[in-house]
Amino acid sequence: MKLLRILSSSIFQIISLLFVIGYLLGALNLHFSDKNNYCVMTYMFEFPQFVAVSVPENRNFPQYGLYAYSEGRFTEKARKMWFDGVPVLYLPGNSGSHMQARSLASVALRKALDRGYEYHFDYFTISYNEELSGLYGGVLQKQTDFASACISRILNLYKSNKYTKTVPTSVILIGHSMGGLIAKRLLAYPSTVNTTSIAITLSAPLQAPVINFDLAMNDYYKLMDMEWNANINRNDVVKQKKLLLSFGSGPRDILMPSWLTSCNESYIGALSTAVPGVWVSTDHVSIVWCKQVVMAINKYLFSIIDPWTAQINEDNQVLTSKAREYFQANRSMFLNPDINRPNVTMQMDAFWYEDNRRIYQISRPDIDKTTYLMIRLVNFPQNRFVAIESVNVSNRDWIFGCNAKYTASTYRYCKYATSLTELSRWTGAATGFGKRKLATVHLHSIKEQHPDWSHVVVKVSPTRRPIILNVDINDHASRQITVSLPSIFSFGKSIVKAETEQESLYYELLLPEFNTLHQAYLLYVEPTASCKATQYHVSAEMHVPWAKNNEYYHYFTQLKQSPMKLRLFTSNPNVTLGLESSENVKITLLLDPQCTYTISISSSWYHRLAQLARNYTSVLVPYVAAIVLLAARSSILHLREHGTCLSIHGALMSDGVKPYYALVFARLAAIASMSIPLLSFIYENVSGNNQEMQYFTRSLIVLPAYMTALGVLNIAAAATILVMVFSSQLAHRLLFRIVWRGNSGLAERVASGLQKIPMLVSVALVAAVPLSCGAASLVAGAAFYAFMLSKMYEEYLEDYVYKFMAKIASKMCRVFQTKTKDVKNTEISVIKTNSVESTSQLQSVEDHTDSVNREDGNENINSEPNVTQGTENNTKTVSVYESPKEQAASSSNTEHNMDRENDKKKCDDNIHNYDDDDDDDLNNIHFHMILFLMWMSVTLVNVPALLTWARNFKHTMVLKPDTSYHSGLILSLCSCVVWQFNGPRKKLKYYEAVSALLFTMAVCILALGPVSLTVVNYGVTFMFMVITLQQLLDKEELTEVVISTEVLQEQTNENTNENLSESNVLGDNKADTNSHNSSETPNPDTVSEDCDVCSESRIYNVFKNLREKITFNEDL
Repeated sequence: MKLLRILSSSIFQIISLLFVIGYLLGALNLHFSDKNNYCVMTYMFEFPQFVAVSVPENRNFPQYGLYAYSEGRFTEKARKMWFDGVPVLYLPGNSGSHMQARSLASVALRKALDRGYEYHFDYFTISYNEELSGLYGGVLQKQTDFASACISRILNLYKSNKYTKTVPTSVILIGHSMGGLIAKRLLAYPSTVNTTSIAITLSAPLQAPVINFDLAMNDYYKLMDMEWNANINRNDVVKQKKLLLSFGSGPRDILMPSWLTSCNESYIGALSTAVPGVWVSTDHVSIVWCKQVVMAINKYLFSIIDPWTAQINEDNQVLTSKAREYFQANRSMFLNPDINRPNVTMQMDAFWYEDNRRIYQISRPDIDKTTYLMIRLVNFPQNRFVAIESVNVSNRDWIFGCNAKYTASTYRYCKYATSLTELSRWTGAATGFGKRKLATVHLHSIKEQHPDWSHVVVKVSPTRRPIILNVDINDHASRQITVSLPSIFSFGKSIVKAETEQESLYYELLLPEFNTLHQAYLLYVEPTASCKATQYHVSAEMHVPWAKNNEYYHYFTQLKQSPMKLRLFTSNPNVTLGLESSENVKITLLLDPQCTYTISISSSWYHRLAQLARNYTSVLVPYVAAIVLLAARSSILHLREHGTCLSIHGALMSDGVKPYYALVFARLAAIASMSIPLLSFIYENVSGNNQEMQYFTRSLIVLPAYMTALGVLNIAAAATILVMVFSSQLAHRLLFRIVWRGNSGLAERVASGLQKIPMLVSVALVAAVPLSCGAASLVAGAAFYAFMLSKMYEEYLEDYVYKFMAKIASKMCRVFQTKTKDVKNTEISVIKTNSVESTSQLQSVEDHTDSVNREDGNENINSEPNVTQGTENNTKTVSVYESPKEQAASSSNTEHNMDRENDKKKCDDNIHNYDDDDDDDLNNIHFHMILFLMWMSVTLVNVPALLTWARNFKHTMVLKPDTSYHSGLILSLCSCVVWQFNGPRKKLKYYEAVSALLFTMAVCILALGPVSLTVVNYGVTFMFMVITLQQLLDKEELTEVVISTEVLQEQTNENTNENLSESNVLGDNKADTNSHNSSETPNPDTVSEDCDVCSESRIYNVFKNLREKITFNEDL
């Protein structure tokens, strides 16, 4: 039963640990599931050189720098500041280097030299000192100002001369990560709005920050949106000149969620997996050197150059059309009626071929004559749609619509035709299976728009490479399969299509219930047993209708039979808003006609955990902080009711931390703040309008997130205690070897001294805030707080060991004391026997004397009256007459009893009840452990400010702006009070009010913390200050103390009366006994019996004094 009670009380801790294990599995999946990087490395042909360019603003920003890229013989030209190309400025991102520009710059230089172009690109790059701009928003404004100054400086480098056709008036911006965010703002920045026109962003958080750490980050996004609305969106002329192209990395980028990389201002927002010719997922850094991405960007840049001016074409239609050509695939099967299509002259003497089959494959080792494959337009239902896949067809325009009304010899042909290339696109393929194109044409729609057309024609030019054409004409509806997704609790595969149609090419799978980020499934396409092909190729493309250009490819071959991972990178906006979904995710399968296939799908818990870890890891920080506040609340309530603080694990196991109430109130608060217009101002920040976070706060995902945070906090608290208990000395030495690079013994003495005078440390922390940054004080304070706690644990454990030793020594002492008492009792019994015999003899003599006196008639007629003493229930008559011997014995016994009472009192005074000290020490540790975790929560949020301050320390000692200033100052001031406490004060008046305030703040952090960590920073700081002020200023509840004192006084009076009565009775008895032993002297052993030498307390005090003497000698 005891085991069951323990398990029931810790069930949530066990469940939380299981959630942590699940989270770790998801994190491992993120790192290993997509570990294969299919990017091709970019190499330089000559040694890259970065030539420094002076900027006047370096006086204000000495940590930044502007550089020009060059290679080989062009380096000398760059050193002379001679530039005559098209200027491009590269902006690095979070902890990025200016050298990341070398891949883009080198490929652009080689392309210009190899093609013999009369124009080229001059690449410039900025060094931002590798600052953590993605975590600390305080540096973004500085970086923007310096980039603005660099743009002006770059344009001033170009001068009108005979070697330059046109002086550039704008700079192309390419930004990676947070550099992309700066590039977007520079398009609308007041000082650069007229000198920038094109910005290309790579894995940049344009929509919202990954983690909104501070107010400076939030203000930067808000200022950017205001500038776009004021300078671009309200001015149509300026808006036509601006072009923003944004690209995400896809599933391999675990640092940047893909749904953040595009925004409403992006003309094209695409993942690298959907860009034609790229089709691979890059990680966060490799996107700047991935050859496929670098080639696509440079192809676009060269295509928009006006050869007459050797500068960027000013026609916005050219810029946008080229962007669609290079970065966006055509996935429509219907013609756009707004596009004018010129007629193309066809070759009459080519090979014109028409096949009447609906499904067929044409394979040729080479083509020596231009060939036209004709597909007839008819109104039959089974001829409604056609899918055409070509392999190694290099013609840019390769599919046409025409009227084959002309005849030559034995065949019909088209003299003129219209290009249908807008209905075709490049598709990805596995390595070694050729370059593939796909055209999807709705034949009936074409016939309706152009009733004079008779055929759709596929053109193949002469080539020496093997050519394959796969044609699949069908009614389209029969190739659409609506998939019922398996339950998350199901295991195994669910069959979608047992066997595909013979020689079929095209299938569409519709997934109507696939709408949110946390869903994950596995798609299997396996050849049936009838497949005899030695090799085959099947490509699968996932299309998300509400996230344009977020397509993802997967290939099935005889060597690669792994399933396709179905994951979303943007949730359905209708579902996030609580509406019904009208669009479905579509998976397009291009099968190899040589085989038939079995299509199946299964749910994947492993990848679902990875999706949760990928998209919702950032919410663990505010959830951990909220749980710390709830644990503090439970500990304070326990202190109020029972007089002791709960341990950290006891507080985490309490009912107040369980998600019954706090999570429910947090969800209600979040929903109310988003639904009620009067409360909508709460979410007026860059992350407040984030639909993904809004969906998170309304969904049940908050429960696993909360349980994971609870498990993380349990593990962190246990690890902290273990380190403090078992490795305190090691931690001390390591800490002071890092902080104090000198004598370790001296450092230890300094630490011990500081522990005794913590006020000095507090004063130093307060002084360090304005002289450095608040985060530095927070980290130093956290380190010292940990040192104090480790010392508390060390002393507590030492006392525990001494008490254990005292208990053993006491038992051993009593064993020997029992043997000694047995010997003494034997001797005393012999003495008492002899004394009784002598007393009886004396009594007989006295009786004889009395009888003689009575016979002589000499009776004592002056006998004294008797004095009667009694109590309420009985009386005792005592003779006043005593002989001189009896009086001496009585006075001797009285003095002896008084001496014994005094010795006993002294002994009681010397024996200290160490059990009370034990409880107070443990209570003090528990109280400070809760405060330490609150301190660590604030410190964790402000770590980016510390790293930024350390990065720029050689340039300036003070961090400006300092988003951690107020938190660091307040906690440092609080430490002046908190570190002086030996423990929490009991039964304070406003403990209940503080606990209610803790609960309210925890709910606010749960509701608003995922949107902005500023709530965590200032919320936990505020509660730390409240607890400190209460311990300092609050008063105890006097009413309960008075009542308890009166009750105690009454009990004391009753006990005193009873003791007096008993002492009178015992005193009389002792007087009677002592009257017979008047000649005996007091036994000194009786004194030692009252002051027990074998007492655990006495032995503990001996050990403790011995430890203090040894420590004192070591210090000397």
